[in-house]
Amino acid sequence: MGIAEVLMGIFTLSVALIADGIQSFADAVVSLIVWIGLRISRRAPDGKFHFGYYRVETFSSIIAAFFMVTLGGIVLYESYLELLNPTAIANAELAMIVALLATAVSSGLLFYKTRAAKRYASLALKTDASNSIKDVLTSITAFIGIALSRYFNIVQADAIAGIVISFFVFTMVYTIIKEASLVLMDACQCPEILTDIENIARSIAQVKQVHSLRMRKLGPYLIGDIHVVVDADLTVRDSGKIAYEIEERLKKEFDTVIEIKVRIDPDEPVAN
Repeated sequence: MGIAEVLMGIFTLSVALIADGIQSFADAVVSLIVWIGLRISRRAPDGKFHFGYYRVETFSSIIAAFFMVTLGGIVLYESYLELLNPTAIANAELAMIVALLATAVSSGLLFYKTRAAKRYASLALKTDASNSIKDVLTSITAFIGIALSRYFNIVQADAIAGIVISFFVFTMVYTIIKEASLVLMDACQCPEILTDIENIARSIAQVKQVHSLRMRKLGPYLIGDIHVVVDADLTVRDSGKIAYEIEERLKKEFDTVIEIKVRIDPDEPVAN
């Protein structure tokens, strides 16, 4: 679709269609980067990466974002040059039809990727879905720019549409890099899950207190640790059973929690 838009943009002299075609072609490259990241992230832990390769998925999102911003800069520059020296669009109706077809294709991909991102709780897929949102908006913008240029005789509208498309890209890139950076810095914006984990731990009969609950993102998954306070008279075996029960309940309740360490603390110091 991207190649078709670029070729038709050159044929019709529409910079907006060329810009949209470049972004559509870039979407395929971004999807390839995300796919490679997802493949690598599923590798089992080894001697070098003890926690596995899950964060490769997040890293691939950042690479895709930088690729997007590079193309956005190229589109912005070319659109600015066209704005300074606008040219009339040839065969605008054909260019509008191509833009509408691109909108339909991007909308279908957006629906599929969004559903997959929610199903697998994947940041990389979410990044790819965001890229498809941008593609839908850029195709609509290209269509409007061409229509304004053709039917309202606003020659600069085509170039302005190209500039708007580039800013769509920059906005998406900012969101992607911000979220990926938080994941790489061990941030976890998941208050609902924290509350549910604490409630499950408190539901164990022998648990008296729960504190120091910490979680962090590891690709699409969560790992963390929690301290629970129990009766000081419990044996090591009983305390171990409590820790095991909490871990198993949490893993059963949350598909995204793949590892959580439970530390058992006595409710009072044990006499020597």
